[in-house]
Amino acid sequence: MLDHEDRRQLEELKAQVQCERAFTCVHTALSDLCQGKYYPELEILECLETPQPACKFAHPFGCTQVCSCALRKFIARNFDRWSVNSTTVLRQRQG
Repeated sequence: MLDHEDRRQLEELKAQVQCERAFTCVHTALSDLCQGKYYPELEILECLETPQPACKFAHPFGCTQVCSCALRKFIARNFDRWSVNSTTVLRQRQG
């Protein structure tokens, strides 16, 4: 559940990001997220799927792609429920 401060931060980030997907990640209660794995020690969000159409925030990085979207990275840091050591990646925090 999003509290007032979370909503404020999401709105601030939305104002900074030019989103081709019309912020579906936020407007669907954080349930329509592209899959990613966040590495907090590096502040890198690895893309685990290729969104269609191609996402302007996905950039090649070695053998993978990383996400540069400030909004998606904020969501990964604060709301996604998964571990970089886990083989299972969950799209959102339940409940």
